[in-house]
Amino acid sequence: PIWKALSTLARQLDGAVLLTHSQSGPYPLESAIIDARGIRAIVMVEPGTCNATVHADEEIAILAKTPILILFGDYLSSDTRLPGPSWKDRFDDCEVFKRRVDAAGGDVRLLTTVEAGVRGNSHMLMMDRNNLQIADLILSWIDAKVGSRDS
Repeated sequence: PIWKALSTLARQLDGAVLLTHSQSGPYPLESAIIDARGIRAIVMVEPGTCNATVHADEEIAILAKTPILILFGDYLSSDTRLPGPSWKDRFDDCEVFKRRVDAAGGDVRLLTTVEAGVRGNSHMLMMDRNNLQIADLILSWIDAKVGSRDS
């Protein structure tokens, strides 16, 4: 029900950027597959998964119509201290997802904070000391993909 509600809300708002974090990371992907008409872009911050091998080619073709930013913090090699995949495993999954979507004509930007020249980020990027730099990075990408916040 969350996936459908997100796609419905984006349509009712006459367009929205869906931004998720961690476990909810893949929710906007599922929402776009249901109905992408109101989804202008997707931002996934340290997603738990990108479900790279889960989506059928037809679903990847739908996702290829929406710009997507996937952002990871500094500590890809650190132990999550949780059972299951490591951060590097999650990043690698998103790399495979990016390749599939890009091959279908999509626009996925997979980025680490280190690549962006921003350092010191944990899994909770929005709560780290440099959170305003992270917000600016995300907002700049949104402005480039969907237009300025002021327009």
